Amino acid sequence: MLNRHPRVVICTASVGCGHTRAATAIRHAIRRARPDASVRIIEVLDYAPRWFVTGYRDAYLAAIARVPALAGRMYDATDRPARRPGLSGAIEAHALDRLLHSPCLAKADVIVATHFLAARVLAFAKQRGVGPASRAPLAVCVTDRHPHGVWLVPGADLMLVASPDAARIASAATGAPSLACGIPIDGDFGAATSCRRDLRIPERRPVLLACGGGLGLGGIDLAVAAALRRRGEFHVVAVCGRNEDLRRRLEPLAREPRPGMPSCQVVGFTTRMPELMAIAGVMVGKPGGLTTAEALASGLPAVLLRPIPGQEERNASQLVEAGAAVLVPDPARAGDAAVDLLLDSARVARMRQTARAMGNPRAADDAAAAILDLAEARPGEAIREIKPVAGTAMTLSA
Repeated sequence: MLNRHPRVVICTASVGCGHTRAATAIRHAIRRARPDASVRIIEVLDYAPRWFVTGYRDAYLAAIARVPALAGRMYDATDRPARRPGLSGAIEAHALDRLLHSPCLAKADVIVATHFLAARVLAFAKQRGVGPASRAPLAVCVTDRHPHGVWLVPGADLMLVASPDAARIASAATGAPSLACGIPIDGDFGAATSCRRDLRIPERRPVLLACGGGLGLGGIDLAVAAALRRRGEFHVVAVCGRNEDLRRRLEPLAREPRPGMPSCQVVGFTTRMPELMAIAGVMVGKPGGLTTAEALASGLPAVLLRPIPGQEERNASQLVEAGAAVLVPDPARAGDAAVDLLLDSARVARMRQTARAMGNPRAADDAAAAILDLAEARPGEAIREIKPVAGTAMTLSA
């Protein structure tokens, strides 16, 4: 054990919502394991000039919205480990020079990256010995099921990944020990209990949960509209996240229960997703890394729509191949398919069992144990073998 309080700094980037959610889950898990720990989350783009933020985050979000096929081709073209920073790495390092010399990084016992921009900048700084942050061990937490090449950085001391296959890829590419702990999520997923009355959900109606992640993307409005054209006594909960435009489009579809007809409620940003996933029979939504990890931990079968070419396609293919989800890219057809699945209780039961076997509700706790061990290791010392907190099938590859 450390003779003093462990100091952990988690670096993330709010390009989408999943990276920050993973960072928050890890922070809570570390504090559960070590209440005396100092854990700080840093938004790395806060350290960058406006020109970089506009070009990095805003251009990416525009690309996946307007030219997704191009984004997918770029994803495939860059899926190889980078041994040296190159031009893009030099630009990133220049833009984030303030981060590399941040006093809070200088005092860290371990630094965790939950976004590949942070992982790249910090790893290449370690490689060159630039800044006080280069002296701290670095753990990289991959927030998609496939460890794309931009995550596989030289100089990482620990890779935290979703599956044993991902661990083998990460270790072979980086030489670092890789822990197949799953994607870190809020510990309430898979453990939450829910009260229908508290959530204003009608009793005895199966629940279809429609969600597009924190940004409310993916044509959820079309999926919900298609589901509500079906007859049957089921209930739709449409979660819009922070997308107020989506909420305005969906609110006219809200309806009270009537005999033989579906009912619907529309929700904006909510902290009650663990409870909603616990009560839902089926989810329809985009296959983001965090959303799918939360669904798996909750044992929730999914109908996946409109995956972003690249990372979300890889997430979807793994879940579909295993039998925990089906892929219906067209949102209207996905809404219809979700109702068919919801009303097929035998198939839902089989898919629930598969989802639970793939998910790890305690992924954040397992990641936290490895991070704290890395903080306590002496320079050059290998981390000890990490045993799963929840008894899950977790793999440490070296």
